Amino acid sequence: MSPVPVAPERPEAPVHVLPLASCADDDVAALVGGKASGLGRLISQGLPVPPGFVVTTDAYRAGVAAAGLGPRIDQLLAGAGTPSGDHEVSERIRALFVDTVITSDVAAAVRAAYAGLGHGSAAADGDHEQGIPVAVRSSATAEDTADASFAGQQETYLWIRGADDVVARVLDCWASLFTAQAIGYRARLGVPVEDVAMAVVVQTMVPAEAAGVLMTLEPTTGDRSRVYIESAFGLGEAVVRGDVTADRYWVAKETLTLTAEQINPKEKAWRFDAQADALLFTDVPAELQKTPSLRTEEAVALAGVGRRVEEAFGFPVDIEWAFGPADADGQRELFTLQARPETVWSRRPAPPATAAQPAETAQPAETTPTATAPVVDPYDDWDPLHDPSAPELHWSTSNLGEAMPGMLTPLSWSLWSPVVEHAPREAARAIGGLTRAESRVPADVSQRYIRIFYGRPAMQAEFLALLGDRMPGTTGPDAVASILGRVPEDIAFAPTARRYPSVAWRLPVTFATAPKKARQLARETDEWWRASLARVDQLGHADLLALLQDAARRHDYAVTLQSILILSTMQPLYDTLRKIVERAGVGDIATLGGVGGAEMAVVADIWRASRGELTVEDVVGRHGFHGPFEGELSSRVWREDDSPLRKIIEDYARRDDSADPVAREQARRLQLAEAQREVVAALPVTGRPAARTALRLAAARLPLRGVPKRSFLQAFDVARACARRIGALLAADGRLADPEEVFHLTVDELTGDPAGGHHRAGGPPPGAPRPVPAGDHSG
Repeated sequence: MSPVPVAPERPEAPVHVLPLASCADDDVAALVGGKASGLGRLISQGLPVPPGFVVTTDAYRAGVAAAGLGPRIDQLLAGAGTPSGDHEVSERIRALFVDTVITSDVAAAVRAAYAGLGHGSAAADGDHEQGIPVAVRSSATAEDTADASFAGQQETYLWIRGADDVVARVLDCWASLFTAQAIGYRARLGVPVEDVAMAVVVQTMVPAEAAGVLMTLEPTTGDRSRVYIESAFGLGEAVVRGDVTADRYWVAKETLTLTAEQINPKEKAWRFDAQADALLFTDVPAELQKTPSLRTEEAVALAGVGRRVEEAFGFPVDIEWAFGPADADGQRELFTLQARPETVWSRRPAPPATAAQPAETAQPAETTPTATAPVVDPYDDWDPLHDPSAPELHWSTSNLGEAMPGMLTPLSWSLWSPVVEHAPREAARAIGGLTRAESRVPADVSQRYIRIFYGRPAMQAEFLALLGDRMPGTTGPDAVASILGRVPEDIAFAPTARRYPSVAWRLPVTFATAPKKARQLARETDEWWRASLARVDQLGHADLLALLQDAARRHDYAVTLQSILILSTMQPLYDTLRKIVERAGVGDIATLGGVGGAEMAVVADIWRASRGELTVEDVVGRHGFHGPFEGELSSRVWREDDSPLRKIIEDYARRDDSADPVAREQARRLQLAEAQREVVAALPVTGRPAARTALRLAAARLPLRGVPKRSFLQAFDVARACARRIGALLAADGRLADPEEVFHLTVDELTGDPAGGHHRAGGPPPGAPRPVPAGDHSG
């Protein structure tokens, strides 16, 4: 390892700007914040980091002092301590950060440093068109450590150009030190406000062709012998925010050999649109969606960087990275954008690199291979956001995070928990893979396939092994690899053909009936959603609980139908399309999979609103159950806060008419018909009739995949409305200190039904408020 250059000692006089290369030493950590310190250490190791500088905490403190904000902030923070209180305090504090807070000498230093990044006189006059694009990122002094993660709690601004805009974004980053989430999290961890200050990193943008994150351990098992990589096209925000299903790669840390990969469809990417002069979440061309975002040598190179950083830092790390455009030789330059401590497994003893191989044991075909003695843990027993697990089981958060994003509240999980356990079991029974007895949800949490760990849901890989062992046309190892990207050596498989007769008669019946049920459900739920929301505010406590339970039942039915549709219709049709395309040697599944669907209706209405054909209120009236983190009850969807929707409409309004999604959809319909004819013509004559039927069914039914999702989001939204109204009533009665505290109760605690399956021994009695969870799950 090369020696680390010693950064200059921190000068006595205030320093407002430092180059990133001067941020590696611990002596300046309090001056530059965690993010800049990490970048400085990367530079000191000779790793490629985009050029940049940091606006120091001295600059922040100088501005706060000059504007006299300190006493006012202290006074306002005294009113925090509850969810709604944190939000109100946040808004009032952030409103204090007006232009005058940045002193003239700080602004001048920022402008000079920005000009030094390689851009000309436009920096001084703020010419937006000529400015070099930069990323402006918060770098707080209470930044990520191995004991706590502040990731995502302060602001990042991408593709900022012109000195005026850079200065304005620095001010916004200062204000983001006081988001409601950051206020609450610091309070739970006991971080005094006087111990935090905001530095701001400014770096040139990388026009990334591929980007993502890597961890120097396996996140599902903590195995430190592997490097884990997630990658997608465009900027890495799509991966960090969970906007796309990323490609996944596993590399052996010692030998730097690729041991496994999982290439997923990547339908969208964050890219800069020159015509709109904005970052847009754009469509990836259909022919590229299933193309690997990384070459093998790139994944290996990334793993080598991760190993090098871990050795230098002395602990497992989480790194954000990007590959720039390819040069004339097709090579893409790698940049490291951020490095921070990994905050989950770092708290625990390092697990063995490979678990011991268990003795071979035959398992009866009709029994669940995960029947283990209940694991007793006093922490698990009362915590509704953490379940027990036997140590030999394997878990993955893949495919669950999209529906249930981030860390759930107790109320959300108490609605989701029985649903996500029931839905896959019932879907497997509907196609013949499970018996009726096996499809029932066990009362014992330790026997469930979907559980929650530190606030995040996960699926047991052994359940997929069970289904793969029983279903014709697949295997247990294939099913496990589909979610884990690899097959752990210590999973036992028990292949059997005993369920084949049941699958042979149940699957065709379900294939024939599920699509009609989905369409009928959509019609009924749409009408019920509007009618229910219209009467929520007039209901009393008892009627609200009844409507909440009705919403829970409808949510269960819709999620279950979605699971049935996927297993009985979507997956068989995708498999059939793949085989047809392979036999024909022409065509692609993305085109042959049909056009339209529930998602397209939302996009089309937003486009029409951007052209003045619909109002924002029209879009909300049709799709108001959508919004950021719509799978979490405590989030605010468009009908409650339409500002995210308005931003999307504004982004669409900047696009040229050629981007009209309806016109593009019509063009795809023509392409679909031509693609079908081309595929059929390439097949032997005897195989053409069956292929025509399969292609017709695929085009008609695959677009239904989003229909039950719309229905379950609508049911969930009615539950959200009921919860907020119940919270308001309980607060008015003095039973809750704040209406938002309702989300820290469970359904059974609200209804007073401890036998409902969610209440745990040692927790608060039904109806009593649960303390806001500590920071344990926030890492």
